[in-house]
Amino acid sequence: MEDANIFGSEIREDYRSGFYSIMVPKRHNRPEEIREESTGQFGISQCPFEPANDSMASEIARYGNPWQVKVIENKYPELSGNTPFGETTDKDGLLKSVGGYGYNEVLIDSQIHTDIFEAMPLEKLKDWLDALIDREEVLYERRYIKSVLVFKNYGAVGGASLAHPHTQIMAWPLLIGLIKRESDVSRHYKENHGDCLYEKIYETERGRLLLDNDSFFAVAPFGSRTAAESMIVPKRHVNYIGDLSDTEKTDFVSALRSVLLTNRKIYGNQAYNFVIHEIKDYPDFHMHLEIYPRLSTLGGIELGENVFVNIILPEDYAEEFRKSITSSN
Repeated sequence: MEDANIFGSEIREDYRSGFYSIMVPKRHNRPEEIREESTGQFGISQCPFEPANDSMASEIARYGNPWQVKVIENKYPELSGNTPFGETTDKDGLLKSVGGYGYNEVLIDSQIHTDIFEAMPLEKLKDWLDALIDREEVLYERRYIKSVLVFKNYGAVGGASLAHPHTQIMAWPLLIGLIKRESDVSRHYKENHGDCLYEKIYETERGRLLLDNDSFFAVAPFGSRTAAESMIVPKRHVNYIGDLSDTEKTDFVSALRSVLLTNRKIYGNQAYNFVIHEIKDYPDFHMHLEIYPRLSTLGGIELGENVFVNIILPEDYAEEFRKSITSSN
């Protein structure tokens, strides 16, 4: 097989489980600002996302004049459009991989280094969403791209290396991982029951409902893998975020803001991740956003069995959330 260093990165399939890993040997060189910033060792003047430091990052697009949201290349990407998209398999059919082809972009949420994403005004979050959708449209037009993953890492425990508010966009040549599994489960459910799995959730998860607006609802899923996990789901069947109406976009960022602010009220300034689950070319898929507060760490059972230990019952989290909910207005 080709060595991963030749192409920069490589997507390998684990023959033991069928799961995938991205091999990125040079990514360990990325900065660790967040860990240093907490002790006051890192100055804002050094942040590559600051408007004054435009020359420190390769700009892709900016929105607003002066810019309110900007998109730059990820300096330490997992995937690259310059990597050949070739598949390799050894003679025994065990060592399977494809070149790490794809795209990594960073969307800078705000000019202001100290902004907290969920504390930003709704109009600013709507600008963030519009910019995000614009970039997804561009990436889905690229050759070989089948899936675009949008996610936010907040806090050092959440995997963020820079404190300036930002979101990551990753365009993949494969449909793999959890979203692929969700797609398969949804398809099987519809084949057996004739309904969309996620449209049934609104009825089934009433006891774990967190909030409800005209276009979206949020729940603490019955089988939550992580403590205080939540999911924001559109009431209308939409498989791709770019198909949301203008009203739905506002309701979406309003629901997201409310969940994150309420979590902050309950748990304090905890690290978290959120991920948008969507597949543009799969009309049967139902888009949603999942939020994972980082209230505990992975242990042997999670890594060894892919079975998660949840230290907060979803019903208890939902009850506490409804008591503490913060208005997004």
